[in-house]
Order: sequence, then C-alpha cells, then structure tokens
Amino acid sequence: MRILSFSLKIVLFALIPFLAMTSCKDQAVVPDTAKISGTVTITNTDLWSTWKDSGVVELVIFPAFTLNPPAGWGDVPDNFFGPGVPGGRFALGAPSNAQNPIIVNYQPGISGFTYELNVDPGTYSALALGFRHNRITDPSLKTATLGVYWDHPTEVSHGIIIKADVGGGQIVTFFNDPAPTTFTVAKGDKVTFDFKADFSFVSQWYH
Repeated sequence: MRILSFSLKIVLFALIPFLAMTSCKDQAVVPDTAKISGTVTITNTDLWSTWKDSGVVELVIFPAFTLNPPAGWGDVPDNFFGPGVPGGRFALGAPSNAQNPIIVNYQPGISGFTYELNVDPGTYSALALGFRHNRITDPSLKTATLGVYWDHPTEVSHGIIIKADVGGGQIVTFFNDPAPTTFTVAKGDKVTFDFKADFSFVSQWYH
C-alpha cells in the first residue's frame, strides 16, 4: 500500500501550561485519497536538544498487519522467527511512507506539532512518532518509538511488547505497552488522530 501524497503541513507550537487543539486550515483532498490530521503532544522535549544531532524525529504510518508476507505493526507469535525465538508486538518491515516521512525539526521550547497527510484508502496498523538514530545500522534497533496513536490520546503508549531470551529459556519482557489503534479510511474521509509521545524513551531504547 503506497502513500499517494503528503500535505507536509507541520505547525510547531510553544510549550504552555494548557495545550489546546491547534486547528489546521482545511484543504481540498485529492479525490481518490483520505486525509488524516491531528496534534501530537511531546513530553520531555528538553532532552531533544541533546539528541538532535544524533538522528531525526519522523511521523510514519504502517500498512495493515500481516505475517505472510511480514508487514505492518502487530502481535508476532513466539517461534515465528525460529524455534525458541520469543515474539512480541512491533513493526514488521518499513512504514508505508518510508520514502517520504513527515520530519519534525527541533525548535527550543516546542511541545508538539500538528500534521496533515493524504493516504490511499485502506487499513493501517499504526501511526507512530519515532526517533531514527543516524549511527545505528540494525533496522530492528534503529528507531525508538516515542509514541503511537491509540485509544487514550492524553496517555503515552509506545505500542510495543519486547521480549528476549536471557538464557536458560528464561524469557524477560522489557516493554509491554498497549497496541496502536488499527484504523480504516475510505476515499474522501477526513479523520483526526491526536496522540501523545515522550522523548525520554530514547534513553531507555538506546540504553
């Protein structure tokens, strides 16, 4: 599933005690697409200044989840990658807009941004904000998910369950967050998805 086009309209807003919804000027939608827009609030943005030269913050959207072929974001069963390999919840493969993500540039004092993007009609498994580290080559470790869109827009979920075999068949779960919300959009739809992210997750992910 491909992304047809992006409005790439990003509005960064200042850190204030109360965050109000920032509306975007309505624009005509390309006839065969749907429009997704909303507000992403980011906490602990003070850490962003120390990481801004190490990578980039991107807003990405993932196709419908499937194990055959592996794609999208969802629950991966134990042993899927081989006998004894624990599963979890994470992204399989690249986002739909991997070649054209919405990039959010650091500005002192920001607490989030508004966005707009046009997408093909269909089902998507996750809308996520991530920090993509420049110096990490392992694709499974390269991006720290700062937050995903889910059913509680004022609470942060990283959307992942990460398990590892620490020896002797002992499985340890390092992260166990609620799943991203799967959504389906039809031609001409205009939907609003707000969610919250936490920049401090980079310190846990790259620890």
